[in-house]
Amino acid sequence: MKKLFLILTVILLSISFYPVKAMEKTADILKKNVVTTGDGLYVDSTIDGRYIYRGGNPNNYIKLGDDLYRIISLEKDGTIKVIKQDSIGDMAWDEAEGRYSTNSEDFCTCSYGSYGCTSWGSNTTTLDKNGNNVDKMPRELNGTLKKLPEKEATLNTYLNNDFYNSLSDDVKSLIAEKTWNVGPTAWNQTNLSESIKEESVYKWKGKIALMNATDYVKASTNSECMSVSDYEEKYLGGKESCYNNSSAHNYLYSNNALWTISPLSTVFNAIFVYSVDEVGKLYTDYSVNGGLGVRPTFYLSFETTLNGEGTETNPYKVLKYVEEPKDEENNNKDEVKVDNGQIVEVPSTSAFGSIIIAGLGIACVTGSALIMRRTTRK
Repeated sequence: MKKLFLILTVILLSISFYPVKAMEKTADILKKNVVTTGDGLYVDSTIDGRYIYRGGNPNNYIKLGDDLYRIISLEKDGTIKVIKQDSIGDMAWDEAEGRYSTNSEDFCTCSYGSYGCTSWGSNTTTLDKNGNNVDKMPRELNGTLKKLPEKEATLNTYLNNDFYNSLSDDVKSLIAEKTWNVGPTAWNQTNLSESIKEESVYKWKGKIALMNATDYVKASTNSECMSVSDYEEKYLGGKESCYNNSSAHNYLYSNNALWTISPLSTVFNAIFVYSVDEVGKLYTDYSVNGGLGVRPTFYLSFETTLNGEGTETNPYKVLKYVEEPKDEENNNKDEVKVDNGQIVEVPSTSAFGSIIIAGLGIACVTGSALIMRRTTRK
């Protein structure tokens, strides 16, 4: 009996210090469904380690709170880019008078009046490609640097305040702060990789924004629609096949015109960003003070178990497990479990398991000691 207790003690104490396997991240679960044809999840051929959804209706629906979203991409760092399925209404990208300047050295000037400004960020929130803060940015590729405004774009401010605050605390806890590509992009660029490089020269760091023009192009499975130029007006070099029956090959298309976050590279005027029009073209001639549809876009960062099939009628729903940051004073914080919008506090899996097993081990030690003591007395 004494030997049995000693053996159990050693086993249980050893197990109590064995790390519990972490739950799979959402991105890792979804990557098991990669396809090479048809609608679905593809390896992103332009960015290493990234995966994108393509096609007319891939199974990439995800429900967050009461709202339906679509998964755009699985990023290399494990975050997931999502876009709201429906527009939240027509809004200006930037109000006409909000940041207008008459100084030719400023970014927000226009040769024929105030029509808003295509700087998504401000002089304190805009970054270069290396992540350093900059207070100047060119209106066109490799152009003259112009002084950025002190305020964010109108839509930027709305999305990161009013819209963000309208979300439940549970959904907010899923949203990661990320850097977004906001560099000016050439309207006649026929190489998608080059367009991505152009977008990435300047960045903005925050939580809520819009899809990039290149996100829209990548979502298509039409082999003729592989560049920004392909999706533009026919007289600009675009292809009608890219925007005829767009819904058949591009799930990011919707029936109403939508803003993207990507500014158009222009020498004289900083008033145009890419939009997706009602038929699916990338439109380049709509000033930012006009009212177009807005589909908020953001990144999710969490470890989770997924329920659902990703379809519109049975979208993915999440069970979120977030381990709070550990410090030297407290290395075993509790975890928070979010079950489709409902938060329940639960003990940390590793901490809880270790406590139970260690407790059993201590009990065995105590039992062994008592048995040995009794044996000695006899």
